[in-house]
Amino acid sequence: IMKHTHPELKRPFRTPLNPLIPALGAAFCIYLMSGLPLITWLRFFIWLAIGLVIYFTYSQKHSLLESNIDWR
Repeated sequence: IMKHTHPELKRPFRTPLNPLIPALGAAFCIYLMSGLPLITWLRFFIWLAIGLVIYFTYSQKHSLLESNIDWR
């Protein structure tokens, strides 16, 4: 987004071979994940579900949008 909204800013770091390197990184991650045993995936989804429940429960109780506090 900033590339289009602020094109004048200096960008000291650039990814070499920009579309290729990120695509290869994603492909290797998928390759490594495909070799994981089923128990690892089950644990991942269980912990993911627990984390999402905690996240949304906390956010409902602490939301500034739902409160009458002027957060600006």
